Amino acid sequence: MFVIDCPAHRSRVLLSERRIRSLRNTDAGVLVDLECYCGHVERLHTGRTHERRRH
Repeated sequence: MFVIDCPAHRSRVLLSERRIRSLRNTDAGVLVDLECYCGHVERLHTGRTHERRRH
């Protein structure tokens, strides 16, 4: 479950994992795009940041 602040609803909305539209693992962390029931797409940045090892 995810909670987003939806500007269309002007409130917090609880979304299930079925509302995930994309999930990307990047060097900056995990980016999750969630679509609210009204169509608003919210991007969450989560996870630990990835640090590359120096050789």
